[in-house]
Amino acid sequence: MAPLKDIKAAITPKLLAITLFLALGNVIYGYDTASFGGVQAIPAFGKQFGVFEPSLKTYALPAKTSSLLTSLAFAGKLIGTIFIGPCTERFGHRFGMYLLCIVTIVGAIIQCTSKKAAQFIIGRIVVYIGVGIVENVVPTYQSEIVPAPARGFVVGSLQMFLVCGSLVASGVNRRYSTSVVSSGWIIPVSIQLVTPIIILAGLFFIPPSPRWLLYKGRRDEAIAVLESVRPKKDVAAGLCVEEANAIEESIREEAERRQSGSAEKLGWLDLFKGPNLRRTVIATMVFAFQQLTGQGFSSQYGTVFYIREGLGSKSFTYSLINTAVSLPVCFLGMVLLEYFGRRPVLIGGAFFQSLFLYIVAGIGGQAGTQPKANINMMIAATMLFNFSFSASWAPLSYVVASEVGTGALREKTMAFSSIINVICAFVVSFTLPYLLNPPFANLQARVGYIYGSIAAVAMFYAIFFVPETKGRSLEELDELFEHRPSIPAWKFSSTKTAGVGAKIRVLEGSDERSKQRNIDEDTTFDGDGKE
Repeated sequence: MAPLKDIKAAITPKLLAITLFLALGNVIYGYDTASFGGVQAIPAFGKQFGVFEPSLKTYALPAKTSSLLTSLAFAGKLIGTIFIGPCTERFGHRFGMYLLCIVTIVGAIIQCTSKKAAQFIIGRIVVYIGVGIVENVVPTYQSEIVPAPARGFVVGSLQMFLVCGSLVASGVNRRYSTSVVSSGWIIPVSIQLVTPIIILAGLFFIPPSPRWLLYKGRRDEAIAVLESVRPKKDVAAGLCVEEANAIEESIREEAERRQSGSAEKLGWLDLFKGPNLRRTVIATMVFAFQQLTGQGFSSQYGTVFYIREGLGSKSFTYSLINTAVSLPVCFLGMVLLEYFGRRPVLIGGAFFQSLFLYIVAGIGGQAGTQPKANINMMIAATMLFNFSFSASWAPLSYVVASEVGTGALREKTMAFSSIINVICAFVVSFTLPYLLNPPFANLQARVGYIYGSIAAVAMFYAIFFVPETKGRSLEELDELFEHRPSIPAWKFSSTKTAGVGAKIRVLEGSDERSKQRNIDEDTTFDGDGKE
């Protein structure tokens, strides 16, 4: 398959190891989300923080407690998201990863020692500060150090690591699913300490982002980083020095366009000025739809949903199967977004998410006892929805948001879009228990009608507003977004560039044939977007 060949040619084993090691941070998010989704259904947890529910013949959390424990955690993610952007700009990505590890360890300890629900909520908030950090630091770092042909594959790996964390959590939850003693919930919660300890042990070996170094005027260090992670033949040919020179030239051009003459990072208000507004809206909407299309229904309340549908004896097994099969699906999505591009995968993913959610709602919303065939079909549709999400919007949200922001605003673009992502996740997490359970809306499976409709809207948004960024250098995307008149989203892939961004694309290995010819350093992007 050509995309896999291009990825292999563009990325060295050392660079792959560095970027995937940092992606371990998303194991924390995946483990916590899936762990709590199952832990809240473990009798021991319900006994500690909930009440005995006669209808289920076991201990369970009241809807209010479940809602607060799930949704208030996103306050921590909001905190982490707000402050990590400026911190990364000033101190670098490795500093952010140190913060991630520290707050995760502290939060996990608070959770494990909890006697009351209020203390457990505080622990979840602290852990989610780390979640806000990792979802901003890792994608921006990966997008800045990885060559264009492999950027989508590597940044998309965040979802695969999230699923790895979820898979471990689902297995642990299943092991303790019937436990009525305190260790039945403390052990699953305490296991999240493992990942930040591993990351702490390896952070010393992670180099700074070369683009971050160039913005700081540390050119020699940036070249040294590039030479350490690029293929030896490129280093020997002097392409790393050329790449650093081209990125510096792009930074100067960017400063000239905004008439500041300074290569410093821009402020928050610049997110909403000129072409940056379009880029901010794209990143924000993609992240918003990632949450609003129903993934919380599957990831956070899947186990509880199965129990409420009368599948208590198999609920943890279904959740484990659902997560396990998602792992190869995530890898498939990493390849698809490089093979077909970002837009087709987003469009197709939203279509199938909507379809399967409507099937869940249509079957589960029928009155009376369901035939076994219908129950099996509803379970299959729930899993197929999760597969569609895992192969499309789940990884691509990180990819698109990390690509569309300009260099002087990349951290802030990611941070602002992540803030909206947190708000949407909070709304979904807070309202789902009330939508699912009596005596409130009690929609159960019929929530699929709500989220299926939102997924349909996401499909049309991708069609008309999300540009194709596959194979473009980050600086090349700057040229496309700055073009006047604005290029429609569906024409991005066919529009040619000939400026410094195109040169960086060639140096990064997107066009091996172009490497063999002499590249004119003075070519520019003409008024029609043609060479």
